[in-house]
Amino acid sequence: MVGPVILLLPSEGVPVSLRVLELLVHRFAEKHFFLLFVRMRVPRLDAMDKVAAIQLFERCWPRERVVVTTRELVNAGLDSRAIKFGLQHGLLHRLRRGVYLPMHQWRDRRPWDKDKLVLTGHILATNGQYVYSHFSAARLHKLQVWDSSRLIHVSAPYRAAPSRTSQDVAIHFATLDPRDIVQRFIPGTGLTKFTALPRTVLQCAMTATFEQAVIIGDSALHTGLNLHDLEKLQASFHGCRGIKRARRVINSLNALSESAGETRTRLILAELPIELPELQVTLQTSIGTYRVDFAWQDIRLILEFDGETKYFEHAQSTEQALLEERERENSLIEDGWRFIRIKWKHLNNPEQLKDRIMKAYLAAQQAAA
Repeated sequence: MVGPVILLLPSEGVPVSLRVLELLVHRFAEKHFFLLFVRMRVPRLDAMDKVAAIQLFERCWPRERVVVTTRELVNAGLDSRAIKFGLQHGLLHRLRRGVYLPMHQWRDRRPWDKDKLVLTGHILATNGQYVYSHFSAARLHKLQVWDSSRLIHVSAPYRAAPSRTSQDVAIHFATLDPRDIVQRFIPGTGLTKFTALPRTVLQCAMTATFEQAVIIGDSALHTGLNLHDLEKLQASFHGCRGIKRARRVINSLNALSESAGETRTRLILAELPIELPELQVTLQTSIGTYRVDFAWQDIRLILEFDGETKYFEHAQSTEQALLEERERENSLIEDGWRFIRIKWKHLNNPEQLKDRIMKAYLAAQQAAA
């Protein structure tokens, strides 16, 4: 008889398959081993302080995962008592029944990132059985979604629609062609089905507000959507509710808008009684090239939308990016260019913003005369 093989079992309260144990015993017995089963002892959470609990969650949390299910936590050695403790003491945030993430991962996220986490929670809770559409599909396509609720959107034929759903789920009854559905494996989420990019954009254009839909459409064009494919799909929906609204959206799209803020700015500019500026114009300065968001080159007027991601996406520090931009701006000012700078807060008062732009435009026009 050969020496013992020690197998560590999960802590008490964690289920262990008897069939699996029987197979292990049989397999090792064939090779003349005998088994010694030892239960791992995980400290009782009700007798721990919060610091020790945090350490336990950090140690046992599934690696490279943010959102996890109850089953994954149990398999990692965190039983129902641990989950309850985590919820009561603010260590866990429950996205929906049976789906959790660390509270700090939720608390520190921006609103639009929280929207994506809520969607991930629904996919995990339902094992990816639904076809996601509208705003949910837009998020899965990684499009820019602005000012939308966290409502989960799914599409299903009448015969396959669930009889009951939670209040945060909207079901859209539709017969989907297989070509209208994409299926992708999303790391940390699993195999997920959602509507193809052209159908997603058209659905949003038919149901969303004008600004919301144009932002999604601009984002889709910027990521590679073929406008001809979108127009062809739109024609096949002739007579459907919302298609007139969708035509207006499609006619207003521009692939050169690189952010939701730029799209909203462009839509405001379209309402002014002036010629529209060029987008994403590259200008030569004495210290190098400078690409600006909007430019009226004939009157040397530049409009820049300053969104925070504009600086955080650079490899260098935010401070360095701001310094370099200021140097390029000063070089253009020396060459006779004027600047209008706007931020998100200015978009919330469009009439005031229009006045600013008109004053700057007329002043630049007069200076160029």
